[in-house]
Amino acid sequence: MRILVFRPQAAAERTAARLSLLGHEAVLTPATRIVPVDTPRPEGPFAAIVVGSANSFVIAADDMIRAVPVIAVGERTAEVARARGFTDVESADGDRIAMAALARRRFPAGGRALVLQGRDHKADTMALLADAGLTPVSWIVYAAAAVEALTSEAEEALHREQIDAVLHYSRRSAEVALSLVDRAHLGRPFFAARQVCLSPDVAEPLRRAGAQQIVVAVAPREEALLAAL
Repeated sequence: MRILVFRPQAAAERTAARLSLLGHEAVLTPATRIVPVDTPRPEGPFAAIVVGSANSFVIAADDMIRAVPVIAVGERTAEVARARGFTDVESADGDRIAMAALARRRFPAGGRALVLQGRDHKADTMALLADAGLTPVSWIVYAAAAVEALTSEAEEALHREQIDAVLHYSRRSAEVALSLVDRAHLGRPFFAARQVCLSPDVAEPLRRAGAQQIVVAVAPREEALLAAL
């Protein structure tokens, strides 16, 4: 299959390599680009650092915060945390609900948690962590800035009706993708392809836009997303 991948460039290239091993061809067209946000780090101390996306590691971590235990939303985020020098890292099962459940098990006595977030984040993350017994403190460290247009390769593939499926990894990128496709007047071939989504939340903008061929991964992990193809 020929598959359109809406991810920031570095992540999209990793996905393209995995698709190639599965016998598929990837067409890359980032919907967003990750940019750091220069906001001061809240004052500690912290019992934990909670990270909902590998994009959060645009920060420059110093020795003080690298010593704090990390709860990562999934294994990819955990891998990046370890690569950045964090030594005590545990991975949840891929979404913020699992992340909060892990926080409850790991920190039964509670404590303050530094929550690394993007500017466009899920509104209930802080409440979920508070319900788990932590005192969450938000630190906005990156933004997913919308790009202005599809890549020329993506435009041509859609124009020629050569896209079989589209991969969507976040609600934000799905929303931007819809805007880009509409701007390019390529809605018909876009919606003719199967829309494969990481979670029901990611799929929601596509449902509202009228997409009929939507497939949702059985778990919010890339392995499950690719298996849904």
